[in-house]
Amino acid sequence: MSPESLTIGTLLIALAAFASSVAAVLLLYRYLTNSDDFQRLTRAAAGISTLSLVVAHGYLTYLFVVGDYTYAYVWQNTADYLSLLYRITGVYANHEGSILFWATLTAVVATWTVYSSRFRGRGSRLVQSISLGIVAIFSIMLVSQSPFTPIETAFPDTPSGFVPPDGDGLNPLLVDPWMAIHPPITFAAYALLIVPFALGITHFVSLFRGEESVFDQWIHSMIQWLRISWLLLTASIVFGGIWAYGVLGWGGFWSWDPVETAVLIPWLALTASLHAINRYEKTGEYAIFAPASAALIFPLVIFATTVVRSGVFRSVHSFAAGGIGTGILFLLAVTGTLALALPLAYWLFKSEDETRRPATETWLSHRTVYHGAVLSFAVLAFISIWGLSFPVLRHAATGVEVSVGQDHYNLWSYPVVVFGLLAGGLYALLDLRRRRLAIAATAAVAIVTLLAAFITPSANWYLASPNPHDPLVYRLVGNASVLSIVPPAAFFAGSWTVRYVSRIRGVPSRAFKLRETGIVLLHVGAAIMIVAVSFVYLFTTSASVAVVGVGETANGGEPIVEDVPDSEYTIEVSNYESVEEPSIEDAARSPAAVLEVSEDVSLVRGEITDTETIENTAVAQLDESDVWLASSDGSASFDIGTEVIARGTVFSGDSLDSEAAAYVYTDSQNMGSLEDPPTDVHEPRMVSHEIDVTVYEGDTQVAQGSMAEQEYLRAEMNTNDALIERGITGDTYVVGQVDEGGASISIETYPLANQIWTGVTLMLLGITALTVADHRRKS
Repeated sequence: MSPESLTIGTLLIALAAFASSVAAVLLLYRYLTNSDDFQRLTRAAAGISTLSLVVAHGYLTYLFVVGDYTYAYVWQNTADYLSLLYRITGVYANHEGSILFWATLTAVVATWTVYSSRFRGRGSRLVQSISLGIVAIFSIMLVSQSPFTPIETAFPDTPSGFVPPDGDGLNPLLVDPWMAIHPPITFAAYALLIVPFALGITHFVSLFRGEESVFDQWIHSMIQWLRISWLLLTASIVFGGIWAYGVLGWGGFWSWDPVETAVLIPWLALTASLHAINRYEKTGEYAIFAPASAALIFPLVIFATTVVRSGVFRSVHSFAAGGIGTGILFLLAVTGTLALALPLAYWLFKSEDETRRPATETWLSHRTVYHGAVLSFAVLAFISIWGLSFPVLRHAATGVEVSVGQDHYNLWSYPVVVFGLLAGGLYALLDLRRRRLAIAATAAVAIVTLLAAFITPSANWYLASPNPHDPLVYRLVGNASVLSIVPPAAFFAGSWTVRYVSRIRGVPSRAFKLRETGIVLLHVGAAIMIVAVSFVYLFTTSASVAVVGVGETANGGEPIVEDVPDSEYTIEVSNYESVEEPSIEDAARSPAAVLEVSEDVSLVRGEITDTETIENTAVAQLDESDVWLASSDGSASFDIGTEVIARGTVFSGDSLDSEAAAYVYTDSQNMGSLEDPPTDVHEPRMVSHEIDVTVYEGDTQVAQGSMAEQEYLRAEMNTNDALIERGITGDTYVVGQVDEGGASISIETYPLANQIWTGVTLMLLGITALTVADHRRKS
């Protein structure tokens, strides 16, 4: 690292790396020696580490807000024309900024355990040491790949002292409100998983050393952290789905894209872990699996980050691929090895056979059913991991590129989901202690499920269209009807509802009722979401039409009406509008801004406050400043009091007038009033083509509103704003390509789309209620 790279921000990160390393080493020493030595120094080091990262992140945010383009990362991820919201979004738009944000949140969580009086004892020191050790690794990564690298260092060919007058801009795909909140809550969820990972690792280390584990001591607080992490991660996935569905015109909210699949894996692991730890807290079962699952989630998060950032996986999220760096791979290798090797070694060499079923227990017991439900989450996670990994492994081994399509995930997951619904429903009924009735009801539902698999009113009801050479599972499941998901889902939701009513009846405790309400909302919401997703996949329809001469509808032109081929739709297009961003008014600099930047040609705006003639050249002062307009060919007309926008070559004023700082040489073609600016000289970053659309199905209006396509000229990329008409039974989704010459418009329908959001909302409300209720009961 060159001395020029040691900027204030990088020094702050280096300080955080040093302080967190010191804290981690001291905590490890205190754990090994079982002493309280260096306690003050440990706390101070942890605090300095977190404070340094918080200040560094705040400083980076400030640089984005003010547009300080002396730093390469700032220049690459923002621009003057962006609003404050998207300038802040730019902070975590790429690898360095997002890792800094993640590291900062992780440091806050880790340091809080150091300062909190609730986490004391020998084992807690190892937990804190591991947590701060990971903060140190993050910080060291950031020192070598700093978001505060000067632009002259990042781009050595840059002239000395050069500062770009404007930023390169934020990736167009990130210019959306949902993307302003999607990454922060994702990293908040990730940061909360650091302590469960450290607790799981410490648990097995303690068992090997014959010491008391802190896992049992911390289990309540850890469950709460896992729940909050689950809440945030679920919300993050949903926000990402809404972003893809409503903004980008990708034609869906979930397509098993590698990044989408990668994020689902830790969510499935987190869900399985919560079930296992809850069971462990109540019954002592899952003595190995519960801490192991808590430890495994964090490495899976690192794996998901690797998928997002590596660029190896072909993804519509390829904009996020910024290079993972060796630090992430090192972290994945270390945490993954620890999370897998320690539980496996303990199970092989140390543990007693805890799985042996009591002689009085039947094989279809309360416990084994719970095992089945938890196992279904693990199998679903493995299906996703294999779907992601197989193409990469196959290419590495044979050089042959293969892809894994949606059928792999849908058809392999489908029977697992059905099994999980039946097991979950049976478990809820077994809770009522009516064993025979529970088993009989489950068996009846299973039979109805099999029968429903053969009910296919049309070919659309088949889950897939497998070929004769496809795997047996594809042919068996693919030829089943989607109706087969309804009986187990209804059984699942109904069983948990019956259990809820039975358990709260006559119980006065509000906290208990709130807890049970949370549990039932979670399970009913999951059932609704599963049914809705299944139907959306199969019954989405699409029809397209090309409309010529859209530009003629601008400024009150006659609407264009077209029948949509092969459908009952008719579409009416009107009010074409072209919107440039930034507008020429926004792009033009004030006189003060002209003096601050170093450009040969500038677009400037201001009021003419004085006029003169110097050596037969007419000049006009702007805003009583040191910036003057000069008529390059005598054609420009300067009138005092007129507000103008002009574009021209900039010269220092020294050669013409010692009192003037700069002259902008312009002419009548490059100058105009604010009401009639010279638009031909303007170079916007984005041009949005917008139209009003009305869609009729027969004589019935099914959608009305605006749709648009944004053309990003610098990025050579287009994005879309879809028109979404929401209804109880589904959405009418209108999207397409638009410009002045014409529009290619697709009309799609997504049945039960809103039921997906309903299901997710119930789940989020449920986990919130459960978290609040348990907090009240334990406090």
